[in-house]
Amino acid sequence: MIEVENASSLIEQFEKIYKRKVYRFPFNFIDKSEFALLMVKCNNTYISLPYLSQGIIETNPPKFDFQSLSNNWQIRDTVAHSDFIYSDKVNFEIDLQQGYNYTSDIRRKIRKAQLNGVIIKQGVDKNLINDFYKVYTKRMHQKGVPAIYKRHLIKKVESNSTILFVAYKDNKPIGSASIDKITDSYFENNLFATLSSANKYYISYLLHYSMINYCKENNAKTYSFGRCTKDSSVYSFKKHFKAKEIPLYWSSSHKTNSIRNNKWFFSLWKNLPYKLSILIGGLIHERIY
Repeated sequence: MIEVENASSLIEQFEKIYKRKVYRFPFNFIDKSEFALLMVKCNNTYISLPYLSQGIIETNPPKFDFQSLSNNWQIRDTVAHSDFIYSDKVNFEIDLQQGYNYTSDIRRKIRKAQLNGVIIKQGVDKNLINDFYKVYTKRMHQKGVPAIYKRHLIKKVESNSTILFVAYKDNKPIGSASIDKITDSYFENNLFATLSSANKYYISYLLHYSMINYCKENNAKTYSFGRCTKDSSVYSFKKHFKAKEIPLYWSSSHKTNSIRNNKWFFSLWKNLPYKLSILIGGLIHERIY
């Protein structure tokens, strides 16, 4: 899990963005020290934390909201905490303090994208948000994945926790990505989408290159590529960067069913009209924790 000494500002930011209250639960984590595990109640289950790849541990909590862990919980970590786990996801991380170097193949593809005339713009202005969302929603619809509402994206941007990156060719947006500042030292790529017709320009490599540079410039210690499904095409792509592969275990207090296991749902979503998928996508997205 990701450790922070004081999570007050992180909690305030999370609650503002997601409109969900964060609670501090006592949790024995390292050397039997009692830290605070940040959790949110989703239906009848407390999750640490929904929408994030890993949970957050507060090492110097000012208080606890409960005296013990709830009977119904899900803990997101790089190790398992029960026999009931969802372990299909992995993360890839780069330690920026170790002087990360790209492979010759990655450098070649970054240069190729630049020679193809691809330009990356970063920021939070209205035009960038619109271009980002246009690419993002089109690609999510093709993949059969519900997209977040634009207003939710704007909330993240306005909270100063998210910065957007958009790839352009001939002044047309063809790729989009976002960086979430989880802590002062841990930055994670959260949303990522490129138009299938533009993949020949190697825009995915240039987007990650731009985000890694941004993290370095802002003194981040870790760049996270964000979670992906093991053995998927995205997983194979991320392995090219030779980053550290981090297994993710979402442990539950009891056996549960996840919408992620219902492949029929994603097949059905692809067949929805694009405009309808934007209209109702956010309602579904906020319930996929």
